[in-house]
Amino acid sequence: MKALLQKTMFLCFCLPIFFFPLSTAAAGISGGIFILLYIMSGYWKDSREIPTRPWFVPLTLLILWTLLGTIWSRASPHDTWIAISRLGYFFFAYAGTTLPWNRSRFRMIPGLFLAGLILNWIVGLCQWLGIWKWNPLIPRLGPVGYANHIFLSMTLTMALLWIAYDMRDRVLLPRWVNAMLAVAFLLQLGMGAGRTGQLLFVILMPLAVWVLFRGRWRYWALGGIALTIIGMGMSPIVQHRVQEGLQNLQVVSKGDYDTSWGLRVLMAQGALHMGFQHPILGVGTGNYANEMAQLQKNHILPDLPSPLIMSQPQNSYLLELAMLGIPGLLLLVWFLWAVTAPAWRLKAVPEGWFVLVYMAVFIAGSFSDTLIWGYANVFSLALLAALPIPLAQDGLRGATTTDNRFA
Repeated sequence: MKALLQKTMFLCFCLPIFFFPLSTAAAGISGGIFILLYIMSGYWKDSREIPTRPWFVPLTLLILWTLLGTIWSRASPHDTWIAISRLGYFFFAYAGTTLPWNRSRFRMIPGLFLAGLILNWIVGLCQWLGIWKWNPLIPRLGPVGYANHIFLSMTLTMALLWIAYDMRDRVLLPRWVNAMLAVAFLLQLGMGAGRTGQLLFVILMPLAVWVLFRGRWRYWALGGIALTIIGMGMSPIVQHRVQEGLQNLQVVSKGDYDTSWGLRVLMAQGALHMGFQHPILGVGTGNYANEMAQLQKNHILPDLPSPLIMSQPQNSYLLELAMLGIPGLLLLVWFLWAVTAPAWRLKAVPEGWFVLVYMAVFIAGSFSDTLIWGYANVFSLALLAALPIPLAQDGLRGATTTDNRFA
């Protein structure tokens, strides 16, 4: 009975990774079941490992500083709750640290991660064929299935970065299966409207290949990536989105912010203004939207003809600067570095590489989207923060780190 409880608990801990592209409600339910089983298991009693994690101090301080930020915030209870509720998901980082991880349990995470994307890819294919009536295709977004197009594009890029590693070391799947998945995910990435993930693929995939492969395989892979990027650029949806973005920038240069990118520029200007005006304390937890409205009312920023719909500046770092000042920004950067640095040191083993590619996507993607407020993004960050260090010694002893054919 105890063994069954443990297996079910680990499954529920990993299941949100599977559900994020499909259903955030299901991800939350599985997380709730994990909490119940975790309490029953008694693993929470062994908390001595938690303070040893390099991210423990910055994360704990970030949570406390965010809670203190409610004191000087003038935000509505709803906006304050949204800001604070995201911190609750970091419970999974603390809890995951106390679990007895091993290599087979880790494999559940990339396995479920790919399984969720595969199922969503099938839904996207049915959308494209016009046979999925429950969630029909939106032409301007492409065949994204049930996922948000921005989130999906970044997740597909992360999957491709993992597949590159698995192609080398065959930790999870045979190479021919990885090759098929790479083609399928590349097609969905190229046919979707998520510019963030597409740009991250262009930036991060060549770097990943340079780290993973050596000799002639490195240059063959880089050549293949170059051809892939050219092919992706031929996608009508990608061309339309790039052209739309360039047109937005031209309009912004003339002082018109009433476009998708114009709103982003305006929100960033507002966040920087708040950060400069309140560099130590910020404007308070959850108070960004309220202060933004005041800046427009006082004619410090343009008042748009269309209603302002963004409650954050589409940038994790600017949001922390605006709400919690320079201390909040530094704590966020310290936390992200504390999770990334051990993963970089363990990049030769699958646990380290999986966390590293997620952090690379999260850190780079946070410049164009507020991922620290994204439900699936911050939830995934909390889940993966628990992985690299407890698996370091076990992983390094048991890992196949290099395939001689790729040397």
